[in-house]
Amino acid sequence: MRELFSLAFRQLARKKLRVFLIVLGIAIGVAAVIGVTSLGEGLRIQAVDKIKASHDLTIIEVSAGSDKGSTILLTDSKINDIRRTEHVILAAQYVKDPYVTMNKTYLTFKGVTKDYKNIQNLQMEKGDWFQENTNQVVLGRDAADKLSKIENIKPGDELTVMLRLYGEEGRPMDKTAVFRIVGVMKPTGGEHDNQVMLDINKAREMDEKEAYDGGFVKVDDPAFTSSVRTKIERLGLKGYSAQDEIDAVNSLMAAITLVLGFFSGISLIVGGLMIINTMTISVYERTKEIGLSKALGASDFDIMKMFLAESMIIGVMGGILGILLGSAFSMMIDILGKPFLVSQLGEMGERLQSTHITVITPSLLVAGFIISLVLSIVAGLYPARRAAKLNPLEALRQI
Repeated sequence: MRELFSLAFRQLARKKLRVFLIVLGIAIGVAAVIGVTSLGEGLRIQAVDKIKASHDLTIIEVSAGSDKGSTILLTDSKINDIRRTEHVILAAQYVKDPYVTMNKTYLTFKGVTKDYKNIQNLQMEKGDWFQENTNQVVLGRDAADKLSKIENIKPGDELTVMLRLYGEEGRPMDKTAVFRIVGVMKPTGGEHDNQVMLDINKAREMDEKEAYDGGFVKVDDPAFTSSVRTKIERLGLKGYSAQDEIDAVNSLMAAITLVLGFFSGISLIVGGLMIINTMTISVYERTKEIGLSKALGASDFDIMKMFLAESMIIGVMGGILGILLGSAFSMMIDILGKPFLVSQLGEMGERLQSTHITVITPSLLVAGFIISLVLSIVAGLYPARRAAKLNPLEALRQI
């Protein structure tokens, strides 16, 4: 084996410029694939980290499901089944309805429990959380601002609102209630800022619903979120968690990276064609040498091994150079591309200032090297086979 590769090195050394151009062509293809893939991986990690920072991966949102055309409602029995599920530490249901004040200011009221407050980590800015089974309500920050500006209603004041229900024949029926505002929540940056929270029992007295509009479940570890959600779905309900967003981002970025990698890998195909062309020419140039080797007892397989060894050496050199160029290309994308992305994304792009938009993993470098090696060997099969099938008598006639 040592003699085989030693002979292959000597053959390649006789045509340095030709070999260098082939190696460079393969290296550029490998570098392009590594650079593009590292960019896709970097952006994927940025998106996933953003989701993890803004969402609690231990929370599952639950809603009504369907089975064979029938709707599976979220009821007390379903909630109790969920609470008994392993790894579930909290489960909280809610009802949600549109209310309107006497001055036609529309608000979303949500009937919740104390567990709901704990799951969503709702904090108070002013006042206290409402007491159970009372006509007390807590305002979101935006809802408080709306009532203050439009109706001059502040914490401590009474709030008169109306809920419209529809009877058996679709006849409208209005129910009026008076609530006392006992607090304002800290801004959450989400839907809670525009909502009014009240006790779930009082909310159900108002809307007369037989089931809940939804709920939230908290598990003890993010690792069990997927398994708990599966058990919830077996109850006929729908489950959603932030992990769904992460899975969607991973799938999307994988598809984008695959497409970009395919187009950037076209240069690898060009490199493979260069190997076939060069090695085929080499067969014609070394016809006498091949004929003499066969006359001295070399088998077809020995000839094939000689040419494949040359292809393998080219692939190894192309892979190593491609890894070096790909790493440099990735760094260039990070240095030159990050300022462009920051300027285009505005406030969102400012988060990229202290991070890298490209990520090179060991598996990516190994994949680049393997691609180069396999491509070179595959491209060398045709000229190697052509050399092995050469008729030694015809070759010797050229001596």
